[in-house]
Amino acid sequence: MPLVNFNTASQTAHPEFDMEAKIHVVTIVIDDVETAFHPVSELLHSYAPKIKLRVGYPMREKNVSVIFLVMELDLDEMGAFSGKLGQIKSVKVKSLTLKI
Repeated sequence: MPLVNFNTASQTAHPEFDMEAKIHVVTIVIDDVETAFHPVSELLHSYAPKIKLRVGYPMREKNVSVIFLVMELDLDEMGAFSGKLGQIKSVKVKSLTLKI
């Protein structure tokens, strides 16, 4: 009976569990800039080494801001990041993992 390396076999059989860093596109909508801007800025600052591109679009007349990010994270880190953002009041987040 041949020996099987279960780590390699599980990664091949289930590529979604691959913890390799992936490129993610993240859209953050801040509905109330006065309350959510600082917590979002602090979180983004803590993830700064993982952020490859950041573009902000403030709509001051509506007290709304939209932030677009391109990030390089593994899936666990992305889940933690988007979960932390989702816990901030007045913040909505959507992410897309690129298959490249």
